[in-house]
Amino acid sequence: MKTETTDPLLDELRALPPLAVDPTFDARAQEQAKHAYLRSFGGGARGEAAARVGRALMPVFLAMVVGLYMTWAIASATALVQ
Repeated sequence: MKTETTDPLLDELRALPPLAVDPTFDARAQEQAKHAYLRSFGGGARGEAAARVGRALMPVFLAMVVGLYMTWAIASATALVQ
């Protein structure tokens, strides 16, 4: 047995007219997304070279930060023990 309850707010929402969507919205959104992607990842030969350098330097930078932190942590722990 299913009992249907009426919700006045839901009835009012159903009575609203449908939203009118701009027919060119999808095309504009795709074009904007394409431009944003190219701006971020497709900078030509110079952009590709910079991306390669960035990919190579990030692990080196992170290893340096970890090494400095470990040096500081060990030196601090040694100083506390003595």
